[in-house]
Amino acid sequence: MRPLAITARLMGAISMPDRPLAIDALLAYAVVLCDHIVPASTPDEVVPIEIPIEREPGGRFHLCSHAIYTVEATETRWQNRRPVIPEAQAMGRSIKRIQISAGLSKGYRIPYEAIHVEGDELRWWAIGDRAEIEDLLGLIGHLGKKRAAGLGRVAEWLVEPCEPWGEGFPVVLDGQPLRPLPRDWPGLAEDVAVERCTITYPYPRSLNRELFDCAIPWGLR
Repeated sequence: MRPLAITARLMGAISMPDRPLAIDALLAYAVVLCDHIVPASTPDEVVPIEIPIEREPGGRFHLCSHAIYTVEATETRWQNRRPVIPEAQAMGRSIKRIQISAGLSKGYRIPYEAIHVEGDELRWWAIGDRAEIEDLLGLIGHLGKKRAAGLGRVAEWLVEPCEPWGEGFPVVLDGQPLRPLPRDWPGLAEDVAVERCTITYPYPRSLNRELFDCAIPWGLR
């Protein structure tokens, strides 16, 4: 295990409405794909998944940051679905009525935000096994939401050795957490934001029964 800088070079805009992307969750998803594990839909279905990143001494989470990036521009895009009126008409008298305000035939036009990040790059810091991380990330071709619409497409993954910045690497920088951390984690500033949340993958609360009072990064506020 060694200090690493992990970079995703994107081919355009990405949608990240919930939180900065967690590299530990991405690697866990890659393990699910690689090992053909059935994705969980309830906490009881969650199986232990290990990834090639070092755990903190207490074993509660892995020593890696969430995504670090600078937003360069934002734009509003639309998710559209037209009512199936022409299709219903083509079926003639076999369909006498369709409901276009609800159900499967409903049309919609829903806005969502797409962002462009500086340099088209997302970066993470970690302590892990370079070769194994490279192999797993090779399975991840898109990031974020709205992947089916072409957002978050990854052009290239880079996993490179790096020099740690000192105490706190890779989860605390200048007193600020780079991922959810226990409030008493060494090196945190006194004024960090605190929220009760999940501390490791799976991050959705619907899949994780354990919540902690955590110092959180700016993107989770």
